[in-house]
Amino acid sequence: MPRELSQAVVVITGASSGIGEATALAMAPRGARLVLAARDAHALERVRERCAARGADSIAVATDVSDEAAVAELARRAAERFGRLDVWVNNAGVILYGRFEETPPDAFRRVLETNLFGEVHGARAALPYFRRQGSGVLINLCSVWGRVSSPQVSAYVTSKFAVRAFSECLREELRDADDIHVVTILPQAVETPMFERAGNFTRRNIRRLPLAVPAHEVAKRVVWCSEDPKREVTDRRFGRVVELGQAIAPPLWEALAARFFKRVAFARGSSEPTFGNLFEPLHGE
Repeated sequence: MPRELSQAVVVITGASSGIGEATALAMAPRGARLVLAARDAHALERVRERCAARGADSIAVATDVSDEAAVAELARRAAERFGRLDVWVNNAGVILYGRFEETPPDAFRRVLETNLFGEVHGARAALPYFRRQGSGVLINLCSVWGRVSSPQVSAYVTSKFAVRAFSECLREELRDADDIHVVTILPQAVETPMFERAGNFTRRNIRRLPLAVPAHEVAKRVVWCSEDPKREVTDRRFGRVVELGQAIAPPLWEALAARFFKRVAFARGSSEPTFGNLFEPLHGE
């Protein structure tokens, strides 16, 4: 069975803000030994200090998850410091707004490199340790957009559909390992800085989607699945309703999504095209 958090070594990517930060802060008082990873070393150290104040033995390792070698080094540092790996939370992610034909190819590719290949690299780094130990929990943060589509965010939606499929394939391949688990968590909109830091080529101001839930609510699901792994968790009732709507009537969903998304995703005013934090972390927000 998976270890209790008081006995577990946990790696969290994207730990400098949002769901990753909330997960670290939720696990810290429960005795987990934490390895925190993100690109922004300064913000990451701030989170590590907050975890330490809550009693956690933790280290911060500046890591760009799109770099496979860097993620492998993250795993090595974690095992070197704490002797094992028990839970790996693939959480780092970025988002890009814009019609497919109007978004730069390198921006589209960067979303896939971070959101999809970042989780592929995490799995590739963690699974050898899990295999040697005979146990471990890999948690892949996905999204309701891993089941349903929306216009103007095609790179993000594509990455999340792929993350969900990747997770399913891993579960099938790990059926011979009874105590190695792959969890996929699909939140609805979440209150994180991701929207403010988005790449944006729509020339319109963007805003957080409605019915966004606090990051700490999603962190609760991550903590829960770390100790009691589930196959797939869709967070919140609205997310399940949306999934059901597209499953029952795909053509109707496509027609409604195009109109609905434009109304809720954009604010008044115009903006200049920006890569946001796709290629570099943004500081000082």
